[in-house]
Amino acid sequence: MDESNLTSQYILNMEKRIVSGEWAVNTMLPSCRKLCSEYSVSRSVINTAVSVLHAKGFVDIVPRRGARVKNWKKEGTLLALNSAVTFGKFEPDIIDSFFNIFTFIECNGVYEAAIRAKEEDLILLNSIIEQEALLKSNEKLAFLYQSFYKKITNISNNMAYIQIFMSLEQAVLKISEIYTSDESAKQQCMKMHKDIYQSLKERDGQKAKWEMQTLLDHLKVLVTYKTCNLKGN
Repeated sequence: MDESNLTSQYILNMEKRIVSGEWAVNTMLPSCRKLCSEYSVSRSVINTAVSVLHAKGFVDIVPRRGARVKNWKKEGTLLALNSAVTFGKFEPDIIDSFFNIFTFIECNGVYEAAIRAKEEDLILLNSIIEQEALLKSNEKLAFLYQSFYKKITNISNNMAYIQIFMSLEQAVLKISEIYTSDESAKQQCMKMHKDIYQSLKERDGQKAKWEMQTLLDHLKVLVTYKTCNLKGN
């Protein structure tokens, strides 16, 4: 494995330690020397990792002292929220925050998509839906669900929606994995995807927006229920 991939792994490991609370808010990260020793890497790798953590809003750089863990829930970026969901930090405020922003970009995105969709866009969207009905693998189905929502933001041609989605891409996949494990949720989701597609085809943005809102409200309830049960087991 090349050094860039190894560095990415170390970054993910360090993010997970922050999100889990192992490295608590307002505490200093271990020194660069200790981290180099623990991960068996060079100082440059640790410096790169800390710089990425800083860019995502997980840490502040304190001159001559090192890196201090920020209150990333209040001061982090969308990439911090993405990491929290991806790592399974399913606390009520995190679930609420994710669905608030995801619902915003998808509902407004699908409304704008109804205006801007080209015939080739609708063909690709319909292709995703047709594949959903054929797949037996929940893992592959989760990727298709992610692709459906990504396609909606792309069709909207709204740069803000697209960039927000890309910041939350892994979180969307994680959420998709949760509800593809529920058979009734899968059937509901596929039906609603078809309804949304039909509304887009009819250029009815208001109806498509209402259908997307209904779907995501349903999924939020399901994800909350599933993750609460997971915690209880």
